[in-house]
Amino acid sequence: MVHRTVLAHPTACHTDTAAQILYNYGMSETSARQSVSRQSGGRRKDTPAPTPSDATGFQRLLTTAQIDADVTGMVAEPATADARLTALLREALDRWGHGLHHLEHRAALTDAGEIQLFAGKTLVGRTGEDADHLARSYASLSAPNADGLSDWSVLGEGHRTPIKNVAQLRVLIEDARDFETLWTPERGLFLRIWRRTEEGQETTTTEYAQPVNAPQLLGDAAWDAIQGIKDRALQRELMDRSAKGGLLQAFLSARHKDAERNLSSLPETHFTVQSNVTRLTGADARDFAAVRAAQKTTADDLKGMQDRAVKGMAELLRSDLR
Repeated sequence: MVHRTVLAHPTACHTDTAAQILYNYGMSETSARQSVSRQSGGRRKDTPAPTPSDATGFQRLLTTAQIDADVTGMVAEPATADARLTALLREALDRWGHGLHHLEHRAALTDAGEIQLFAGKTLVGRTGEDADHLARSYASLSAPNADGLSDWSVLGEGHRTPIKNVAQLRVLIEDARDFETLWTPERGLFLRIWRRTEEGQETTTTEYAQPVNAPQLLGDAAWDAIQGIKDRALQRELMDRSAKGGLLQAFLSARHKDAERNLSSLPETHFTVQSNVTRLTGADARDFAAVRAAQKTTADDLKGMQDRAVKGMAELLRSDLR
């Protein structure tokens, strides 16, 4: 994946012809911008129906982590909603890459129909609110190092060891009790592995990370979108503009005046896939071959998700952004 510099503000130039060509270039929408179909359910009579912004907002947040789920159907069953929404939130956090594994995350459906997101006892936000605010709330809990990787210890105490070689890793997996490794470059990504007891059983977790934020992916997507334009004169014009304001701003400057504002309101511009996690329990938690197989699958899946994220954002840029 190629990362390109994206500046915060677009250039002021605007070309009506370019805008029309770009408008005609693509009108398709990503699945993240589709409406969520409302479904009937067995909601308790004394529990108000969740507002569309909360259910749909959570649905769209999950889409940024490439998770498919029927959130509207889940909140229609309040007795099981919290557990099911919490499982989805934790899956999404595994992919958003904030590195907050030391905290207990949960989602709660209130009597007023809100979906609230908690990290420990802290209310991070509500799924119906502005995505930018929610992203900044999660980012405020994170502790990225110079490489953009989480500096939080998962276990909270104890020694963290580097992964020195395969033989050492085998000893950790087969013989060690709870352990946690430092981030180690591996497979073109960064890897860390830890073991802890969860709900009475040992769990060995593999995490791969590739820190890349949504604006960076949008820059890659803008490159793909510009390269796909058949009008060579317009393509050259946009490339010239990109030297001054970045690829994304060059692309947006030729769109309608609300394109940048509407783009910034979408969850995809604030949340994206930066990591992937696999957990093994039971006998597999101490099976070296099983952990190594999980490493390959986890790394390959992360690369695939990030490639799809770029393509999805390119499709988003080609839409009318209304």
